[in-house]
This record gives sequence, structure tokens and C-alpha cells, in this order.
Amino acid sequence: MTTPTKVPVATGIATRLRESLGAALASPLGTAERVSAITQVLSSAEYLVRRQDRRRGGLNHWANTRQQVPAKSRWAQRLRDAVAKESVTTALHGSRLVAGGLLVSRLADDRVRAAANLYLAGTQIVLYPRHLYGTDGSDQVSFLVQSAAGIGRAGGTDTTRRAAIEFIGAQTALSYCAAGVAKVPGADWRSGDALVKIMRTQTYGDEQFHALLRQHPVLARMLCHSVLAMEAGFPLLMLQKGRYIDAGLLAMGSFHVANARLMGLSRFAWAFVSTYPALRSLARRELVAA
Repeated sequence: MTTPTKVPVATGIATRLRESLGAALASPLGTAERVSAITQVLSSAEYLVRRQDRRRGGLNHWANTRQQVPAKSRWAQRLRDAVAKESVTTALHGSRLVAGGLLVSRLADDRVRAAANLYLAGTQIVLYPRHLYGTDGSDQVSFLVQSAAGIGRAGGTDTTRRAAIEFIGAQTALSYCAAGVAKVPGADWRSGDALVKIMRTQTYGDEQFHALLRQHPVLARMLCHSVLAMEAGFPLLMLQKGRYIDAGLLAMGSFHVANARLMGLSRFAWAFVSTYPALRSLARRELVAA
């Protein structure tokens, strides 16, 4: 009797990773809504934990933030005041955790997934004035993903789901390009001082990395110029049927992981990476399953 050959652990892990990546790329809409839902879950979990921000003296105490984004009608203001009650805020975030869990699961019903996506997008709008200080670009990206996925699935056809995939991909490419173009006029980005200044802040900085950049200004300038080139030039990766799109996505994904480590922007990584299969599908003109 022959003894079966044992597969090395590293080989088995690599195989599972390749299979998972292949499945993610083969289902860009499902991947987008699932990974983006993780962003939504993390966001609500953070808000539930940081109740002190909504108490008197906190950044989002309703007596103060109520005046920052005035409602345009009485009924809208009454709705905001109702949502601002701590019990209602807590209940909404709790229900968002459930909706996010449904999307992360293997549930395949288009109607349920559409409803969960649209619920996350809708409650995000309703809760925005309540958390005026603390939202960021990851919330905007996840809102776009959930809205597009919800509408695409609600349409109930391959055409509407494909439209959602293409919208998500195009929006991501546009977001990167707009971010890069907006940085180009900044003298600090061109000189390499931008990262040094960001890294010395208490909110987004990292003391060790700041010291490294101060000691090596050439590195700081190279990194700043790399960010400008990757972001502003990102749409070029869509040319030639996305011939170099995989390299571009790897570079941008690494950029987000670095930001998560150095700047604490972990939700950005989840939000943007969720769009990569859709972006890749659009660039390569692949008509894959939703």
C-alpha cells in the first residue's frame, strides 16, 4: 500500500487563495457587494462602540451637529431629530449589521440581496447627519457600490446586473483619476513634502515613518510622485483591453494596505478593493457572471 503524499501547508494555502481569487473575479458584482458590506459593518460597529462621540461634549452631539447640515423642510428635520435619538441610532446600526451579514453570506436570492443593498445605502443617507464628523471617502465608495448593486439586482436581468458592474468599475477609475488630478496643483505633492506633513499629524500620522521620510527626502519625493502617477494616470490602464490592469490593481491595493497600516484608514482598503473585480471586468471587456 502506498502512502499518500502530503501536500505542504504553504502549497495548500496558495491553492485556496488562487481558488478564492478566481471565484471573486468570476463574480464581480457579488464580490463588490460582499466586500463593501464588510465596510458598512465595520462602520456601524465603530459607531456603536464610540457612543461618547454622540454625548454632550462629543464631536457628534446632536445639539451641535443639528445646525451644521440644516434640513430643507420640516418633515426632513423631524426625521433627522428622530434618527438622532440614541435608541433609534442604535437600532439602525444594529439592523445594518444584519443586512451586511446577509450580503456577506452565500444567500443567492436576488430580491433579498437587492433589498439588503438598498437598505444599507438608504440608512447610510439617513444616518449621515448623525455622524457628520467621522465619515470619509470609504463611506462614499461603499454607498455607490451598495446603491449600484441594489439597483442592478432589483432589475432582475443580466443586463441590469452587468450595468451595475460597469458603473462600479467606471466610478472607481474616475475616483482614482480625480484624486490624482486634484493633488497635482499642490506644491507639497510635487515637492514630496505632502507625505512628510501627513505623517507628522496625530490623526493620520506615523512617528517612525515620519522620521524615515525626514531622513530620506528623495524617498518622500519618489513616493509622492508615485501616488500622483498611479492615481492621475489610472484610466490609462483601461486601454488595450486592460493589458496592464492586474499590475495597476496590485499597486493600488498595496497602496491602500499601506494607508491602513500607517494612517489607520482600514475601511478604505475594504471599500476600494471591493470594486476591483468589477473594474478588471470592465477593463478587460469580460462578460462574466454577476
